[in-house]
Parts: sequence; structure tokens; C-alpha cells
Amino acid sequence: MKKVAILLAIIFSNQISAQVNLTDTSGWTVGTGSSGGFNGYGPVTENERVMGTDPLGDSSVLWMSKPSGDAGPDGGIYGNFLTIDPNETYRFSVWIKKTGSNSGTSYFGLFSEDASGNDTTMRFDGTINANPYFWAGDLPQLDKWYLLVGFVHPNSYSGPTLAAAYDPVTGNIVSSMSMADYKFASGATTIMLRSILFGSSTATDRQYYWNPMLYVVNGQEPTISELIDPSSGGSGQTVWNTSGNDIDYTAGNVGIGTTTIGTWKLAVGGKIRAEEVNVETGWADYVFTEGYDLPTLEEVEQHINEKGHLINIPSAAEVEANGIALGEMNKLLLEKIEELMLYTIEQQKTIQHLIDEINTLKRTKK
Repeated sequence: MKKVAILLAIIFSNQISAQVNLTDTSGWTVGTGSSGGFNGYGPVTENERVMGTDPLGDSSVLWMSKPSGDAGPDGGIYGNFLTIDPNETYRFSVWIKKTGSNSGTSYFGLFSEDASGNDTTMRFDGTINANPYFWAGDLPQLDKWYLLVGFVHPNSYSGPTLAAAYDPVTGNIVSSMSMADYKFASGATTIMLRSILFGSSTATDRQYYWNPMLYVVNGQEPTISELIDPSSGGSGQTVWNTSGNDIDYTAGNVGIGTTTIGTWKLAVGGKIRAEEVNVETGWADYVFTEGYDLPTLEEVEQHINEKGHLINIPSAAEVEANGIALGEMNKLLLEKIEELMLYTIEQQKTIQHLIDEINTLKRTKK
């Protein structure tokens, strides 16, 4: 089997969607400090990423708030500011779970700014909210995941509030969690997602965050049902399988930038960048085995004169029409190198033999 070690997590970020998630937690790693485009809220000691069980029952990297027991910040996630179109609606979401006690307050919100750094998150009554949260309070039940969803709409929006929290067990809206939507004030250029714990007096409490997402609402974003259950179908993931942070697809072939996939497992219409490519293929050391039919240089010359290329190497026309198989071509190039080494060894033997004969003739004449 041939493998190409190319990271596709950027393309299939967060394991869902026909549309790219604007936040990308594929870079989250176990430890402390910033990670995957997110910064910790409050002291470094109150933020940690750990392996744990996510809402889908898989083992994943979770961001964890670790309160110190004081009345201040207790950890959480602050995403980077992302450039947006204020004429679009954006949907924010994050999974949150709290353990221990209900000490402190849990928050899920955003920041929106203009090019000068001024606040541009506007309530539906037209006033600016400099510290906007879709929701703040206590989760209804400890040690249970909840999906929180909020929206920021264009300035002209006049519809209902769509923000809601969802119970993943029932799939229903949690009516006890009252949530708010916002609109963009004039000049909005960037937004960021944030979710935190604040003011917990119990140092043994923990709050966990998983899979924060930010999508443009254009009909290509995964549905709420798909966020709760990725196997539910629709515009989100239906054929990708997940295991922890890994993702695989075995139902067919993949095309990126092309619909002409053919029988290739991965067809790319464009350039590919990778730190390393590992191709499993045969090798050319058969050249050094006993009985290998090494062409004579006369045969090589004749083939070049007749065909215009080396023996076993495809012609320029063949390569232009069909491309090259990377592993096979590397093997053939090595074959030529090893044949050249054999020619060189034979030539060196001939040269040494001639030198010996010359030296013998010189000694005879003396």
C-alpha cells in the first residue's frame, strides 16, 4: 500500500462541515500556554489542555479551566481576532462542561471591533455592548456537556433571537438558559470567540471546553443536529470517521480543487505543500544482484539514438500525458545510478589494467 503523509486536518478541520470552520482547534496540544489559535483567559496556572472524553464519547484534547479559588479569572479560551464581512451572519458555538460545584460564573461570548479597535457588538436595541456575552450563568447540570450557540447578525437584521443551548442527550433546547444574539455596528471588521469561568471560590472545580466553532451562516454550515451528532447527515460530515483527534474516510476517493478524481484515492488540482512525503515502493538494489542483465554502453547508446531517452525511463511525451508515479520514478532513477556505478567500477578496472600494462612496458624498456 502506498501512503502520502500529508496533513488534511486543515481542510477537514474539526471533523465536520462542507464549509471551513473559521476557528481551528486541530492544533490544540496537551499542556499550557497558547495553542491552535487560542489564548488562555487569566493566569497560565488556571489554564491547561488535557486528554479527556469529548461530547461524542471520543478521547480528545480539552481546554480546562483550573480556578485558584480567588474572586478573579479562572481560565477559559480567547480566540484570535478574525476578519469578517459585517453583512454576513456568523454562528458561534462551543461545548462546555463543569465539574465540582456551581461556584463562579460560566460565560460564552465574543468581541467585535472595527479597524481602530473600537467595540462594534450591538444589542438589538442599538446600543453598544463593550463586554458581550451570549450567555452567562450556571450550567443546569454538573459533569454534563452542553452545546452553546450564539449569532451575530448584520446591522439591518430584524428577526428573532436564535441563540440557544442544547442538551446533547435529548437534542432539545435547554429552556432554562436564556441567551442573546447581537448585531454588527457600523465599521465592524473582526470578531473573536471566547468562553470563560470567572469568580469560582472552589479550587477543585473544573470547566472544560471542546470544539469551539465559528461559521458564516450561508446554508453550507453544519446544522445544529450535526454538531450534536455528526452522523446525522445533511450538509455536514456523514462519511468521515473519527477516533480522538484522528479522522479517516474509506467510502471512496477524495478530490481537492478538482472533480476529475478517476481511480485516485486523492486527486489534487493544484500544488501540495508538505514537510515530508513518505512513499512505500520497491527499490532498485536488484541491479547489484547476480545475474542482472546490465545493458552494454553500446546498447544504451543505441537505445538513446533510437528512442531519445534512457532504457526503462518514460519519454517526455509519456510524462506530459500521464505524469509520473513518484515512488516508481525514484526507483528507476536509482536503477540508473546503480548501473552507472557498475559501469564506473568496470571502467576503473580497465583503467587500472591499462596502467599496469603501461608500467610493465616501461620496466621492460629499461
